[in-house]
Amino acid sequence: MNLAALLVPALRWDPTHGFAYLHDTIDDALELGVGGFLIRGGRRDAVTALTKELHARSPIPLLLAADVERGAGQQFDGCVGLPPLGALGVLNDPDSVRRSARIAARELKHLGLNWALAPVCDLDLDPGSPIVGTRAAGSDPAQIAELLEEWIDACQAEGVLACAKHFPGHGRAAEDSHRALPVVRARAGQLMHEDLAPFRAALDAGVASVMTAHVAYPSLDPSGAPATLSAPIL
Repeated sequence: MNLAALLVPALRWDPTHGFAYLHDTIDDALELGVGGFLIRGGRRDAVTALTKELHARSPIPLLLAADVERGAGQQFDGCVGLPPLGALGVLNDPDSVRRSARIAARELKHLGLNWALAPVCDLDLDPGSPIVGTRAAGSDPAQIAELLEEWIDACQAEGVLACAKHFPGHGRAAEDSHRALPVVRARAGQLMHEDLAPFRAALDAGVASVMTAHVAYPSLDPSGAPATLSAPIL
């Protein structure tokens, strides 16, 4: 197996140079045989041109991803921005969730992308969390599970892969995992019963992928390794 196929490098839009400055990076990545790219930012027309080029040049089918928790407009100029999942959770209206997921997926597909890095399956448990907040649908595992199943089903019905994140749950972490290694010291039983419930629902809905939380859970892995690098948790 080509190990490069496990890599998904990020391509970030530059306000001055667009994607043109990434020419050599893209050449090298495609030559190595990477499995895809994460597209960050850009105008609608430029993103469409980029994805068309990537698909045409790659010798293998590519995963082209974007963070679209609030719709394609969260990343790309000229696309529709949607309410955060927290607002949809307050409405508790499955139809609104389905419509939001459908709009996001259809726009991604039109742009040439096929992988939505959404929805957030974390519980909103810590009011001071710098990571979760309105990105989560709420704090009730059962309610969230139902809404997430709707989001995933609607997204993937449009031919776009969904991604449940951040496993096994980022909602109890009080720190920003981009800047530090948070440690969640909740009991294993509590994590299994509450935090993991939305992820079980996502798997039941046939979610195509799962993103880990870069957070340590000593009750699940006493070594202290973050979930991203933990064999027991993974």
